[in-house]
Amino acid sequence: MKHIMLDDLFQFKLGGDIHICPGKNLAVYVENQADRVTNGYQTHIMQIWKGKDPVLFTQGPKDHSPRFSPDGQWLAFISKRSNQDQIWIMPTQGGEAQQLTFIDGGIDSFIWAPDSFTLYATAFLTEDGIRKENSPETQDEYVKFNQDVKVITELAHKMDGVGFYGNRRPHIVALSRDLSQEPVQLTFGPYRHSQLAISPDGLRLFFTSRYGDDYDREPFEQHIYSLNVSESRSTPQRLSGKGINAYSPCVHPEGSHLFFIGSHTEDLGYDNPSLFVIPLDQPENYRRIAPNWDRPFADESLSDMLGPASNPLCFDHDGSHIFSLTSDKGTVQLARIDWQHDTVELLTRGSHAYYSYDVDPHRSLAILAMNTPTNPSQLVWLDFSSLPTEPAQLTNPNQGLLRSIQLSSPRRFHCRAPEGPEIDGWVLPPVGLSEEKDQKDERKYPAVLAIHGGPMMMYADSFFLEFQWLAQHGYAVIYTNPRGSQGYGRDFCRAIQKEWGHLDYEDIMAGLDTALEKYPWIDKQRLAVAGGSYGGFMTNWIVSHTNRFKAAITMRSVVDWKAMVGTGDGGWHWMRRAGVAPWQADDAWYRRQSPITYVENITTPLLIEHQEGDLRCPIEQGEILYTAVKYLNKAPVKFIRYPGEFHGMSRNGKPWHRIFRLNSFTDWLKEYL
Repeated sequence: MKHIMLDDLFQFKLGGDIHICPGKNLAVYVENQADRVTNGYQTHIMQIWKGKDPVLFTQGPKDHSPRFSPDGQWLAFISKRSNQDQIWIMPTQGGEAQQLTFIDGGIDSFIWAPDSFTLYATAFLTEDGIRKENSPETQDEYVKFNQDVKVITELAHKMDGVGFYGNRRPHIVALSRDLSQEPVQLTFGPYRHSQLAISPDGLRLFFTSRYGDDYDREPFEQHIYSLNVSESRSTPQRLSGKGINAYSPCVHPEGSHLFFIGSHTEDLGYDNPSLFVIPLDQPENYRRIAPNWDRPFADESLSDMLGPASNPLCFDHDGSHIFSLTSDKGTVQLARIDWQHDTVELLTRGSHAYYSYDVDPHRSLAILAMNTPTNPSQLVWLDFSSLPTEPAQLTNPNQGLLRSIQLSSPRRFHCRAPEGPEIDGWVLPPVGLSEEKDQKDERKYPAVLAIHGGPMMMYADSFFLEFQWLAQHGYAVIYTNPRGSQGYGRDFCRAIQKEWGHLDYEDIMAGLDTALEKYPWIDKQRLAVAGGSYGGFMTNWIVSHTNRFKAAITMRSVVDWKAMVGTGDGGWHWMRRAGVAPWQADDAWYRRQSPITYVENITTPLLIEHQEGDLRCPIEQGEILYTAVKYLNKAPVKFIRYPGEFHGMSRNGKPWHRIFRLNSFTDWLKEYL
C-alpha cells in the first residue's frame, strides 16, 4: 500500500444531495470531483438504486440540485451549460435535457408545484425584473467600463462565499414546463428570498426572507413568509415570530401545519437549531418541538472533504413523525421525531457523520450519504421495516482508491478541565503506528494540536485530508470539542458566547495534557498548534499566552476585533457579543478579546495563512498580525496569501491551492518540529 498523496485529491468522488423518485425504484445524487486541468470541480448527477451500480444520469460538468416532479415523470436540475445557472429538464426514463429557463442573472434554487407542470424558482433579478439570458444591450464606453464599480448603500451588502451583492436580488418567479409561457415575477423590492416550500394544494408558497425597513440591519433573523400564488401581486404574510431565525420551511402532507428549523436570535448562533411547528390557521400559536432534545437538528460536523449536503424535513407515511439529521457528541445521525408527543428517536448510531439524506415517498426507506474517519463519502440505505438493523451499502465510489493507500484511524478519548464538563477528544496517530505497537514503540512522535472553527461547530467521526496528510508525514494530530462546540447541548455551546480564550482554552489544554498522558509515544517537546477561523483566533491566543509550542499555523484568523466588526460580512452583529457600545465608545472588551493586544508575547514560529477574498475574516486580519510579529522580530513568521479564494478555501477552494496549502504546512513543521 502507498502513502496518501496530495494528487489523490483529484481521485476522490464525493456524493450527496440525494433525491428519490416518486413511484419508481430510482434515486439520484450529485457527485463532485476535483478537476486537475481546470483547477475547479466537476459535478454530475448519478442514478442509483438497491442492487444496481451507479451510472451517469447527466453529463455535467456543472449539473446540480436535482428535483423529481411529484408525478415522477420529470427530473429538473440546475446547470451552467449556457454559462449561467439555469433550470434544465428531462424525462426520468432518460433522453436529452432541455433548457427550461433563460433568465439573465441565473437561478439560485427551485421547487416543483404539486401539478408537476409548474415550478417556482428564486432568480437573481435587478430592478428591471426578468430579462432574457445574454440579452443584447447597447452600451457606451462609460457603462461598459464601469460595470465593476461597487456602489454600496446597505449595511448587509456582502457575504463570504457569495461576494458583494450588487444590484441583483434572489426573487421568486413562477415557471411552466410549457416554454411558450413567460416566467412571472412574484416578489419585488430589495429583499432576498430563499428556501421555497409549497402547500399540497399548490395555492400557498412559503419562503424565507427578511422584510421591513431593517431588512439590511437584521439579516441574521430571517422569517418564514406565505404567499398566495393564486392571486395576482399577492402580499407576502409573515408567519414566524420575532426573536427566531427561521429557515427550512416544510408543509405537513395534510397542509394544516408548517414546520421549520430555527434558533434564538439573541443567542448569536450559540444555540441548538431546533424544530418548530406553526398551525396555519393560528400562526401566532407556533411552538418548539421536542424542547428536551438538547441537540441541534442540523449537521454541525466538520470535514475538509465535503460532499453536496442536504438536510430536508421529511414526513413518515401518516405525517405523525418528521425526519431530520441531528448532531450528537461528535457524530451525525438520522432522527425520527414524534412532533405531537415531543419525542426523538435515533434511527442510526455509530461513529460516522451523515451529511445528506432523502426518504422515499412511501416512507419505507431512506438513502443517506455518510462520512467516516477513513472514507469521506459513501451512500447507504436504511430499511425502516427492519429497524434497528444497520444501513446497507449502496455505493462506495472511493473503495478502490482507499484500498491502495494507507490511512490512520483516530482514537477517541475523554477529558475534563478543572471544574469543567467532560469533553470529547481524538488522537490520529502517525500512519503505521498500530495500537499493538503503542507499548513496543520507543520512538517519540511530534504532534499537532488542531482547533476547529466556528466555534459553533464540532469535530466528528469524519474524514480530514489535512489530518491524514500530517499523519502520513509522521505527526500525531490531537483534536477536541471544547466548550463552544455544537453537539453537546445549548449550555455547553453558550458557555463562551461572551468570552473566548478562557473556558475553551482550559478545555483545549486539558485535552492536550490528557492525550500526552494517555499516549506516551507523543513527544512533549515537539508540539505544534494549528487552527482556522475561530481556531485561528485560538491559535493566536495560545501562542500569545504560552511558549509551550515549537511551531504554530494560524489560518483565516481573528486578530483584531475592532477591525473585524467594521470589515467582516457580519461585523455589526458581532458587536453584540461584547455587550457594549461600538468600540469607538468603549473599546475595553475589544482590546481584551483581541490577540493583537498580546502580540509582544509571541515567540513561537508562526505561519500565517489567509485568503484575499475572505469576507468573513478579511485579509487585513492576517496583515495586521504579520506586520506586528515581523516588526517585533521575536519569532520567525511567514505570510501566505491566496488570491481569488473565500473563507472556506480548505474545503472547497481551487484544488491546486488546497494542495499548495497542505505542502506549506508540512514544510513549516519540518523546519521547526
